[in-house]
Amino acid sequence: MRSFAVLLAAGVLSCHASTNSLIGAAVMTPLALGASAANRAGGGCYAVCQQGEQCNEKTGLCEALPCRGQCSASETCEEGFFGVRCLPAAPLSVTGKAVPASATVPAAPKKEKEKEKPAVPEAATPR
Repeated sequence: MRSFAVLLAAGVLSCHASTNSLIGAAVMTPLALGASAANRAGGGCYAVCQQGEQCNEKTGLCEALPCRGQCSASETCEEGFFGVRCLPAAPLSVTGKAVPASATVPAAPKKEKEKEKPAVPEAATPR
């Protein structure tokens, strides 16, 4: 009953209400709902996400990316009083020291022998 009311309201609010548009709406609405449900069941979003959005697989909704995805890999997104903008990122530096081939890798610590289970008192044994 409720879906009929929604379809009726959609038909009344359309610019030109004719039997063709009402039939088209009655046919296409369930198809669109089915396609959306199938997309969600497959792990995607209910709708197609637009540019600058990313699908949140937990909720099924599209969420905006920082700076709408316009920053390059060498920039970070900063949100300030005047809005969001891409700023140059601080360079990442990774330093390492080569290990000589003659170096030995320390052995993993030995596990202590498992302790034996304590004996069950005679009073606690079933009779």
